[in-house]
This record gives sequence, C-alpha cells and structure tokens, in this order.
Amino acid sequence: MNKELIDQIRKIVEQVLEEHTSTDSQAAGEKQLLAIFGATQLELDEPLQQIRTCRQDGWKITIILSDLATKVLNLKTIHAAFGEENVLQENNLTDIPALVDTYQQIVLPVFSHPMAAKLALGLVDTPSTYLVYEALLKGKTVIAVSDALKQDKASQKINAIEVEYVNVLSELGVQFVPMIQIAESINNKTSDSSVSLDGPLISASTISNLDAKVRELVHAKQTVITPLAREQAKKRGIKLIPKR
Repeated sequence: MNKELIDQIRKIVEQVLEEHTSTDSQAAGEKQLLAIFGATQLELDEPLQQIRTCRQDGWKITIILSDLATKVLNLKTIHAAFGEENVLQENNLTDIPALVDTYQQIVLPVFSHPMAAKLALGLVDTPSTYLVYEALLKGKTVIAVSDALKQDKASQKINAIEVEYVNVLSELGVQFVPMIQIAESINNKTSDSSVSLDGPLISASTISNLDAKVRELVHAKQTVITPLAREQAKKRGIKLIPKR
C-alpha cells in the first residue's frame, strides 16, 4: 500500500472519529427530561405549565403516557403543548434500558396511588413502572409530585400505608415535590455538582473529602465501595453512579 493511499485512509478515519466525538459531546451536553403521566383526575394545567417552563430553560422533553392515561387524559392538550412526535404511549416502547440511559432526569407530574404502591412493592408489571424502577436502580434522578397522593379524601384509612410507600420510595431515591415546584426542582438538580473517580476503591474518607456541593459521584464499574462509604454517601445525599 503506497503512502498516498495510507494518508487518505488516515484522513478519513480522523474525520469519522472527529464527527463521532462531536456528536457524543453534543448529546452529553443536552439536557434531556422524561415526563411520565399516569391516569389522574387532577387538572393538567399546572403540571403541563411546569414542564413547559423546563423546555424554556433548555430541556428537551419527551412525554410517556401510561396505557390508562391514554384513556383518561385529554391527549389533544398534551399533543398541542409538546408536539405529537414527542408524546409516546407506554405500550409502544421497545428499548426501555436505552430510554433509562438517555434521560438525565425522570419526572412523574401526577404521581398516583397505584403507581406509588406498585413501585414500593416492586410490582413493575407495566412499561412505565418498569422504566421508573430501572432508573432508580441505576441512580437516576426521579422526581415525583406528591399532590395526587393527598387529594383523595375517601382514602384516609390508607394514609398509614401510603406513608409507608412514600418512605420506601424515598429510600430508593425518589424526590417528592409539590406540583408548583416541578420546574424549580428539575433545574436545581442540574446545578448540583458531579465528580468522577476512576480509582479501585471508594472509602468513607473518599466521601468525607468531597466538596460539600457534590451530589453525584461517578465511578468505574469495577471500583470497590466500602459499606461505610455507602453509608456516608447516603447521609450526605450523594448518589454513587457506575459509569456506563
């Protein structure tokens, strides 16, 4: 193979690598938000406005509707707000792990009793609940609106059970917020500091030495994390996230 041909091949390879790197960097810098709507009797004006605010703040929004939501909610309102191409139905989802990896944050704008119960009990029998559960297991940010859990006056007898569900989900990493604070909570989350460590061990002293603003510690998959380090991270509200 002559030198001229080798140089041509090298240039082509360099160009492909450069384009690939540029695309990856652009995707990494893009703020991606997944909003999952279940069935609800609550008015959608406020949650839709909150998510519109997120879009104005630079978030790329994708909506997922549960199967029951498609039969209860006003789809025309949601399509008009975000574009029909950005609204997906859960039964049409094909690659849930890819969805979990793609989106930085997941918000449940109308978090219902049934979904809270299913997630707390690990009964992930629908695409939407499975997606949220997988996101929690991977340390993704999941924000749930608590308003719907307080609306049903006829269900006062199950309040104790509901509190237990909320506690379990909080332990899993769900952040509960009022409906009027959806956009604020999502944007505040992106301002949290994230650090990356490639060392073979994360100890309690590693966590203690992190800056007070750190909320995410990204580590290599093979990194050993001591039990004390996990306990210390939990106390400080630091998520331990393995690199993909």
